[in-house]
Amino acid sequence: MKKIILSVCLLISFVACPLWSHADYIIHLKHGGQFFTPKYWAQDGQIQFFVRGGTMGIERDTVKAIEKSEIDVDHYQKSQPVQPIPQTSPAPDKTVKKGEPVDLKAYQEKMAKLKTELNKTLSRIKKATAKDDTYEKDQATEENRRISAEMWSLTDELKEKNDGKLPGDWWAGVGQEE
Repeated sequence: MKKIILSVCLLISFVACPLWSHADYIIHLKHGGQFFTPKYWAQDGQIQFFVRGGTMGIERDTVKAIEKSEIDVDHYQKSQPVQPIPQTSPAPDKTVKKGEPVDLKAYQEKMAKLKTELNKTLSRIKKATAKDDTYEKDQATEENRRISAEMWSLTDELKEKNDGKLPGDWWAGVGQEE
């Protein structure tokens, strides 16, 4: 009987004290809403994350920022400042003169450098995941997003200057760990 009473009291205490169920991230929406989640990831233009009972996805452009949470059992400590998510919008319009030759080699060299950097961050993410090092994983993921945005900007710029065409091997080698 004592075990049953103890189990019921323990169950009630978990329900009564939701702060003990620590949320690792707070997803801030542009319209002011928030989601608390232990893990999030980007997939197909969406931010996916765990919620009670499963996973949920929201469009990336509806997210204002994602911040690491610092919830304490005794009291709620102020979280880190909100940091905006890097946007992958195309580069600002630049005037392109028709008939002007495009230096494909220069673009390919820039892209090759970005591919190398991106692949290094993928290795860092994999190693941090294996070590269960959330901080390092977050840092590498942030760097990965920055490089990816730079790659897409370069891609859009080349397509604009090259009549919408990219070299056949433009994306070759992306995602191959160093």
